[in-house]
Amino acid sequence: MKIICDTKNLVLREFLEIDAYEVYQMNADEELMKSINEKPYATEEEATFFIEKMMEHYAAHGFGLWGVHELRSGRFLGWCGLRATKYGPVINVRLKKKHWNKGYAKEAVNAVVEYAINELQLTKFAAKANANTPATLAILKKSKLTASEENPLVFKFISA
Repeated sequence: MKIICDTKNLVLREFLEIDAYEVYQMNADEELMKSINEKPYATEEEATFFIEKMMEHYAAHGFGLWGVHELRSGRFLGWCGLRATKYGPVINVRLKKKHWNKGYAKEAVNAVVEYAINELQLTKFAAKANANTPATLAILKKSKLTASEENPLVFKFISA
């Protein structure tokens, strides 16, 4: 198991196949998935497939989405990390609804920003809020990323 980083309250680590049930539970939440315009998972096998693809993503890019766990309890909270896109790496965060409004998402995003800069030595990456999720926009506004002048939903890091 590869630990990516830890913070005051969180541990971010690469996914393992045993995480499939937790990922399934999160992504089977119809309300959560509707808010981000994604179809809810119908089976745990979909979560297993997601984890297998994320393991391939780690191998291909050296980063990916990582499981976010509460430091004290080890409980799975969601995910946060970087996805490779045609525009470059993009930060993505998703937490189970019962863990919203506790500061975990901001803490996870900022941990990923620090990891991307200091460990991966990325010079450019971004995050984008969905217009249907104002909470994500609020998180990004409080993060270490800078708001884009071109698009109010995009936040980025570009080294000087």
